[in-house]
Amino acid sequence: MKSLLSHHEIALLILLLSGPGQVSRTDPDAVALQQAQLVEATSEAAAERGLRLTPAGKDVLRRLGIDAA
Repeated sequence: MKSLLSHHEIALLILLLSGPGQVSRTDPDAVALQQAQLVEATSEAAAERGLRLTPAGKDVLRRLGIDAA
């Protein structure tokens, strides 16, 4: 059974939709979303670390009625 997302995790997905570089990869909600494969790291290089939505993350937002094209 898949777990439900917290309101913080949903907010983080929306934040990443508007700007991928705004969230630290070490944020606890970001870590949970990475484990759920809803977000992924943009680069391994230290200067370029950030997160972006995966297709599954975009799908979650679409199901919530948020255009994640």
